[in-house]
Amino acid sequence: MKKMYALFVLTAVALHTVAVAQPIDPDPDGMGMYFGDWGSERCLIVDDWTPGIGNGVTIVVYLLVTRPSTSLPYIQGWEAHVEIDTNSYLPTTSLTLSPGAINLAKNLDDYVVVANGDAAIPSQGHAVTLATAELVWLGPEGHAWAEIRLGGVEGSLLFPDSPGYYSDDSAAPTPCRHEFGPWGAYTWVNGNCIWVSDRVVDENLTWGEVKSLY
Repeated sequence: MKKMYALFVLTAVALHTVAVAQPIDPDPDGMGMYFGDWGSERCLIVDDWTPGIGNGVTIVVYLLVTRPSTSLPYIQGWEAHVEIDTNSYLPTTSLTLSPGAINLAKNLDDYVVVANGDAAIPSQGHAVTLATAELVWLGPEGHAWAEIRLGGVEGSLLFPDSPGYYSDDSAAPTPCRHEFGPWGAYTWVNGNCIWVSDRVVDENLTWGEVKSLY
């Protein structure tokens, strides 16, 4: 009964919430923020809701390396500058890193992450999760909005011009490609989703990816 009630509330709030999807980047060593850990959705359209107690939306965003070219089994460190502009009610100044990873950067929105030892991130697969961010909109707002920009860490010795990762202390660092859309944004909630791909496909999100707050 509890599951049925939760499903009803979610349907009422997120019935018209869709993701703009495209095939995962076919080229090696991309880095970006996606709505899902499979690396295809980077723009969401979320209908406005009637402000009030019991209404709202929670969305998790994943920082991914797509199609890593390394033949080694783990990613041991990575760097990126991540800016999240949003009206989300949760602080978005820091990402949630993989367990045991440490951010050595001193500046806000910069990530110089060490994930050696037990914290190393398995690099197998077409999309590897480095970190996540949770965006939460509460009932009084009635409208969700976010723009996410990705770039390199200024002054970095390993990746001065782009984000990147390394898979072994002795291996050469791997710079990653990152795309820029209008105004430098790469990932949107209620943004310019038509730009994302010439082959736009709308599909419903799963219940686990968009949750109602109630």
